[in-house]
Amino acid sequence: MIRSRRTHRGLSIALGALFGCASPAQAAWRTIHNDFYWADNNGSKILTRSGDLRKFGDTYYWYGGTQSDLHRAQTCYTSANLADWTSKGVVFRSPVETNRIDVVYNESTRLYVMVMKYDGNGAHLGFATSPTPDGQFTFKGQVLIDDAPMGDMSVYKDTDGKAYLCAVSWKVGTNRQHGIWLLSPDYLSVERRIFLWDIRSREAPNIFKRNGIYYYVHSETNGIESSPTRYYSATNLAGPWSAATMVQMQGSTNSWDSQCDLVLPIKGSQDSMFMYVGDRWVKPNALREGDYTWLPMTFNGNVPVVNYHQDWDLNLEAGTWRPFDGNSNLAKRKTATASSVNGANSANNVTDSATMANYATTRWESAAADPQWIMVDLGSAMAVNRVILKWHENNGRSFKIQVSNDATAWTDVYSTTAGLRRSVTDVAFTRATARYVRMYGTQRGGSNGYSLFDFMVLNDDSEPIPISDRDRPAPSMATLSWNGGVLSYSLPFASRAKLEAFDMCGKSIGIFADGYLGAGRHEAAFSGKAEAGPAGPYLFRLQAGGKNLMTMRTTLR
Repeated sequence: MIRSRRTHRGLSIALGALFGCASPAQAAWRTIHNDFYWADNNGSKILTRSGDLRKFGDTYYWYGGTQSDLHRAQTCYTSANLADWTSKGVVFRSPVETNRIDVVYNESTRLYVMVMKYDGNGAHLGFATSPTPDGQFTFKGQVLIDDAPMGDMSVYKDTDGKAYLCAVSWKVGTNRQHGIWLLSPDYLSVERRIFLWDIRSREAPNIFKRNGIYYYVHSETNGIESSPTRYYSATNLAGPWSAATMVQMQGSTNSWDSQCDLVLPIKGSQDSMFMYVGDRWVKPNALREGDYTWLPMTFNGNVPVVNYHQDWDLNLEAGTWRPFDGNSNLAKRKTATASSVNGANSANNVTDSATMANYATTRWESAAADPQWIMVDLGSAMAVNRVILKWHENNGRSFKIQVSNDATAWTDVYSTTAGLRRSVTDVAFTRATARYVRMYGTQRGGSNGYSLFDFMVLNDDSEPIPISDRDRPAPSMATLSWNGGVLSYSLPFASRAKLEAFDMCGKSIGIFADGYLGAGRHEAAFSGKAEAGPAGPYLFRLQAGGKNLMTMRTTLR
């Protein structure tokens, strides 16, 4: 997907000064977009099939290859935020088929070790090293596992620095056993086997650890078709391991058209989360393009649950996630016009409440000529600093995003010459006050017209944003009151708003509004003890437009 570097700031809780309690740090959010193609800084597709995603220092490294060349070329991409990716090119080239690579850092040798399935199916275990995670890896050799070839594999590095191979063994037949082996201290050979299962018709194994429990995750043996995901669990890698259990996929029987590749742990200052990373080789559902599926995981006790969201927000600093708030889209249900329309693909399709369920039939398309544009009228001048465009196959290769207050004089806030088909353009820019926002295309990605599913306009900035008096409907100031179990509040302007209650230590005890709200008066029911717990003093805070508008301290009895 196309993403510029941006800051999507959350709203901070600043109660420590009032009550002497610690307050969490301000959040920095990034949006993950599924079902579209991922793009690097050059506007090229990211190519990381059967690869690995690791964090070294403050940087994430995404490795992998392509099926077209039998994964002989392993590419590397880097990112500080898991959203914007820079291509580092090919870091390892093999004369034979190579896939299922993992890269781990060895503190003793100070080398990055690439461990791989080497020489196709029925393969050896191969090793390569590099002094840097994005440098050229040098092949060091290959070995058989238990004197037999193997299938899919991955490497897990435990908190004590020991590294383990988990792999499908072919010693007694194709895909009939799975095992875990301890690697040597330099990670360049196998020291000994520590567990062996009789598991048939399963592949793509990987291990992650949560709360002292190891999870051995795997798919069915369906070639490159999508597959359900199962796991075993244990408190020791040497077992005993539980019976196989299905990962809950919240409405999907085939892991949302993907095959599990890995589970990425994300540790932050407030919490830790896990992210399911799947390869989408075959695309049976026309609504789900893209080569990779990244989904946030939760846990029902110790049972992993994969939550599907086409768009979701990730806070790397805090280690938390949330669903993308569609109500923050200032363009939702607003009027759109375009330079031209092809057939029934009208301009207003990009601002309706379309979801993934009707993306296949709801879009705008222009005539097959350059230039072309599509414009959203927000209805009044608003503070804006972010635009999300979801492209159809007929994309813009070169285009601008522009803002205006009169639809005549336009200011460029973003431009690119590296658009990619069926991708997401998600860009932030210096905040501006504008009534009209436009995509102005100068070069199509193909021979057809420009076509968009969605055109979203947002204001994510947490800094105070001046808005002129004519853009502030009555009332002229915010109000907040509580009477008889009802919270009454008013906003002087339309904005994303949040109304939240806290106890005296700054702990949130209830959120009563969180989303885009119009100017004027609003109410929220509040029953006191039901949400707040014990009687006593509480603080209510109203935020909008990226700043605190009102705080109210009251005692509930």
